[in-house]
Amino acid sequence: MRILVVCQYYYPENFQITPICEQLAADGHEVTVLTGLPNYPTGVVPEEYKKGRRDEMLHGVHVLRCHELGRKKGAAHLALNYLSFVLSASRKIREIKGEFDLVFIYQLSPVLMAIPGVKFARTRRLPVLLYCCDLWPESMKMYIRSEKNPLFAAVKRLSTRLYRAADRIALQSGSFRAYFRTVHGIPDEKLSEIPAFADETYLSMDFTPQDETVDFVFLGNLGIAQDLLSVLKAVETIREVPGFRVHFVGDGAVLPEMRAFVSSQGLEDVVVFHGRRPVEEMPAFYKLADACLVSLKADNAIGLTLPAKVQGYMAAGKPIIGMIDGQTSEVVAEAGCGCCVPAGDVAGLAGAMRRFITDREAFAACGENGRDYFRKHYRKAQMLDRLEREMERTVEEHVCL
Repeated sequence: MRILVVCQYYYPENFQITPICEQLAADGHEVTVLTGLPNYPTGVVPEEYKKGRRDEMLHGVHVLRCHELGRKKGAAHLALNYLSFVLSASRKIREIKGEFDLVFIYQLSPVLMAIPGVKFARTRRLPVLLYCCDLWPESMKMYIRSEKNPLFAAVKRLSTRLYRAADRIALQSGSFRAYFRTVHGIPDEKLSEIPAFADETYLSMDFTPQDETVDFVFLGNLGIAQDLLSVLKAVETIREVPGFRVHFVGDGAVLPEMRAFVSSQGLEDVVVFHGRRPVEEMPAFYKLADACLVSLKADNAIGLTLPAKVQGYMAAGKPIIGMIDGQTSEVVAEAGCGCCVPAGDVAGLAGAMRRFITDREAFAACGENGRDYFRKHYRKAQMLDRLEREMERTVEEHVCL
């Protein structure tokens, strides 16, 4: 197939869309990517991309880049970043030549990145497959909590139009189905589920910890949705238990609050902040970890999702301790790879961490159980096979219409 991929993020930004496109190209498809200028997560565009590298071939993929303002902290600056891509990409699509069979929109945040793809598809009368990784406008609730807010209502209407414009929608998480049916009125037969994948090299690596300290590690975004102040409150509850530490590897909006809480409660001896680290250093943190932490708030539908970090934890063979609802809780229980307590249950999380510290033998099988579950459900080849079949189905159904 000849595929136009639309996504605001692409290499050298670290998102799965890059290996997906490279594998599609390796499988014989002609892949063109319309994307922005790399600046996630720092907001700084590398020098070589500021004035050049707008049209290049990367590992068999034709990459077209349009102008984009770098991300900055704060909702207003983030909105400018989002809008700059939409406006620039909407102009860029007019210059794209050649024939295509399909428009594939890899939709992270914001849903606005789908606008150029939908416009291109309408102009060329092409089918659209949208792969949804983030629910909109639900993701806006981190900044706008009330659904009665005029801006929230406007984005909801736009989100519905964009989702309905797709011929088919693939969902990263099965828990998204109910949201699409009830909020956007998308019929179930238009939806499919294609879970994300994780780095399979972790499956064969030995991450056995080398010291006697029990180390809990949280990897990823330190954002509002992760409810990490509640995690720290659980840590404070068990601070008298000897021989454990909690490590946070990442950056995000609540990091200053987390640091302030740790300082005010005198938790510096058990809580360590490592900051954002390159992907090449992740094996060292998995080697450090005796167990990995995952948490999400339950105040909106985002809390029901399966964060991509969970697959990474499984591949690394690490027991998972979660304070989370929805699909993550179900998957951890089904896999037998750890334990989850309800979202926001500080006492429950404290109890789970205490049990892990004092009765490690009870969790002895969790690591290998997680790896077995990963092998059955989250390999890259499985994801790509399902995605290609979904692409073929989208094209075939569109032709029939």
